[in-house]
Amino acid sequence: MAVLLLTLVPSTMASANRPGASCKTVGQVLTVKIKKKSTVLVCSKVGAKKVWQIRVGVTPGVTPGGTTATTLPAGGAGGTTATTVPAGGTTTSSFVTEVSSSYAILADSPFTRISANAVPSGYLAAMGLASTTGTSLYDHPSGLASNGTNLVLVDRGNNRLLVWNTAPTSSSSLPDFVLCQPSTTSTASGSGLAQCNWPSDAVVTRDGKLLVADSDNHRILVWTTFPTATGQAANFAIDLGADAWPWGVWSDGTKVAATLTSRGQLKIWNSFPTTGSEPADITISGNTSNCLGTPRGIVSNGTAILTGDHNGKCANNSVAHVFASWPTSSAAVPNYDIVPDDANYAWPHGAFDSSSGKLYLLSKKLVEYPSAPASMPTGTPIATTTSFEGGDGGDVEIVNGYTYVTEYNGNRLAVFKGIPTATAKPNFYLGSPGEDSTGTPVNTLLTNYLVTNPQVATLGGAMAISSDFDRKLYVWKKIPATDGAKPDLVWKTQNQNDSNPLRAMDFQPDSNAATTAADGRPLFALAGEKTFVVWRSIPTATTDSPVLNIKDSIGNVTFGGKLRVAADNKYFYLLDGEKKVIYVWAGLPADKNDSPDFTISATVDRIRSDGTWLIGTSLYASPNILVWPVSSLSQNVAPTGTVGFRMNLPQDALVANGVLYVADTGFHRVLVWNSISAALAGASPDAYLGAVSSTDVSPAHSATDLRWAASLWVANGYLWVGERKFGHRVLRYALS
Repeated sequence: MAVLLLTLVPSTMASANRPGASCKTVGQVLTVKIKKKSTVLVCSKVGAKKVWQIRVGVTPGVTPGGTTATTLPAGGAGGTTATTVPAGGTTTSSFVTEVSSSYAILADSPFTRISANAVPSGYLAAMGLASTTGTSLYDHPSGLASNGTNLVLVDRGNNRLLVWNTAPTSSSSLPDFVLCQPSTTSTASGSGLAQCNWPSDAVVTRDGKLLVADSDNHRILVWTTFPTATGQAANFAIDLGADAWPWGVWSDGTKVAATLTSRGQLKIWNSFPTTGSEPADITISGNTSNCLGTPRGIVSNGTAILTGDHNGKCANNSVAHVFASWPTSSAAVPNYDIVPDDANYAWPHGAFDSSSGKLYLLSKKLVEYPSAPASMPTGTPIATTTSFEGGDGGDVEIVNGYTYVTEYNGNRLAVFKGIPTATAKPNFYLGSPGEDSTGTPVNTLLTNYLVTNPQVATLGGAMAISSDFDRKLYVWKKIPATDGAKPDLVWKTQNQNDSNPLRAMDFQPDSNAATTAADGRPLFALAGEKTFVVWRSIPTATTDSPVLNIKDSIGNVTFGGKLRVAADNKYFYLLDGEKKVIYVWAGLPADKNDSPDFTISATVDRIRSDGTWLIGTSLYASPNILVWPVSSLSQNVAPTGTVGFRMNLPQDALVANGVLYVADTGFHRVLVWNSISAALAGASPDAYLGAVSSTDVSPAHSATDLRWAASLWVANGYLWVGERKFGHRVLRYALS
């Protein structure tokens, strides 16, 4: 099997090498003189031909942007080295952004095991293990509430509520106090009446009550009079029972409604609970008549009630179900559904304007409805020149002549003076410094490198973290020891118009591999959707291009989708998650025409290999972990073992130094067996990282807990754990 090599060809051969001329090996690079100017050519596949093309933006011997990498003398504990790369600030191309970053370098450790009581020793992609910088930086803000004067913002990822006594009328207005936390910088979750655990929604009644959907505590917190100070405890909680996961709450001070997302229910109390133990008067459970799937936010004016839904059971998946009149029995069904303009986007959610009676809902667009009558009303898009980054927590609130719009994935509030016109732009933002030089609102998740769905890899002393959601690859030239260190480079995987075909790509990287390949050289790969890309190292220089960029098919294989990649010193593996087939090459595929050497059918969703064990992880099928010895691999060989320990939606598993690590995502922990043989024999794990005990399967956010642990990497004496979806930290554990 041919292995693709990135070869530097001497410029003395340049007489036959010019743009458009034939070349032999895709990815081959050389430097030639064109009109007395040094020019870099790359061998690229154009149609059925392999031709030389000019590599854009590269001048031999010069770092793009004129920056210089600088290494400072050692000066940290444990033999770390301070490094500043590059000098001169941030530079950007269509494919890669160079960031000014400074951090200490992490020293390698010889240890290969982890203690049962290990806790994180460092972090990336976060402001702190359980802290933030204050009240001006949010973490995925969601619900909004007001009594007509004040404003309450649910700062979901920070496990808190931010409260303005008077709704803010300028970007400089900071909250007056914080609820669910003892200070303005703490973010740890908790279950006391003065704490929250991933709150989603809130409502303030005209008579001063405050109710909060405290999702991961499966309850509704109730303040019977409006709180006035940071850390003030709720008076009681309405306990909804295990696995309720309430996302939405509404009340007018008498009636109360809540969605129980995990149970697919809408619960209604027709009189206000006073102790929290009162059962609901009406429970509407999801079925194919009412179409409730996993109901989310609630919008009501006291007569009509709307429930957002992420997994509707009927014709529409992402939808707002509209009950035009207040439900009076568990058999009530919606009058109609409001479907967003983009049916693949988030469900519509928002508020009624108490002064006009009109309804305002946000999905991908902000839409005004005259009300919620018995039949489907016609909506009018407003603020159409504003590109809202809503997502799973968008909301709208109208207070004292201002319209506040939560942009969950934009990490900010867009604020309009008055009701927005058809083409209105926000008057100001909260949680964001405003627009950048291109007129794009600043997303502080991105500017603070709070990576969504991080996947970690290290190789050759460098680190890479890929993100399918961000469509980016974050690169540190050295493995950072400094908490929260910024990356040195940020590569885009949404760069389809690049003139270099090896850099032209558009995919969501949801898998990576980093190893010494069969040819003895380093290999770093990304895969996702129907694309995989390979570099011959983690790309630490802006001039580093992939050697392979394959989309849709390779050789005799057409991809179904959900590609995942693995590699070791013998094989290159590509899992087609849609077809449930692992394609295997002996060594790196040579080019797009190179068919796999053999295939293995397997019901798995992710693969990893350390050269001794090929591990397949299944989200849904039990047993969740399948194991093959690499030495036994052949056409459709069956796994030789499984790990049958009970797990919940595990998203990653790997072996390092004979130790098996499993990201038990739905149970918010990492399982560790110090011997893979023991795991295969049915032994219980030796460690439950992120959990208080072996029976603790609840999500939490603290210096020791995990929320949605989903990706793993072990190398150089450290375990790295990436949180997914509703958490985003990258946590470092020291092996011992």
